[in-house]
Amino acid sequence: MTYLAIALAAAVGAPLRFAVDRWVTGRTVRSRPAGGFPWGIYTVNVIGSALAGLVLATTSGTVQVFLLVGFCGAFTTFSGFGWDVTRLWPGNRAAAAATLVVMPASCILAFLAVWHLASAAAS
Repeated sequence: MTYLAIALAAAVGAPLRFAVDRWVTGRTVRSRPAGGFPWGIYTVNVIGSALAGLVLATTSGTVQVFLLVGFCGAFTTFSGFGWDVTRLWPGNRAAAAATLVVMPASCILAFLAVWHLASAAAS
């Protein structure tokens, strides 16, 4: 039953990731040339990391696994992140690729901040 719950949560997280990525990209890339910085994936990963911090601080057991592994696992995307880095690097966009590589620090900070605040509020 846990596997089915994870699959159902992932079925929500993955299309939502795609929708948020496209929405953000559509609003940030219009004035940029093709191959611009992938703000959509960046945004998805920071939101997902903050959400993971909230879930970790406020849930436990099956609900935590359902949301962390299923939803957050499908919502965030390091496969898309890797693709964007390899796409930017050879096209003389090394600075953008390097900035994208630093992105996990933003995700970690978002996770830690929300986890800390939610844990304090729950206490």
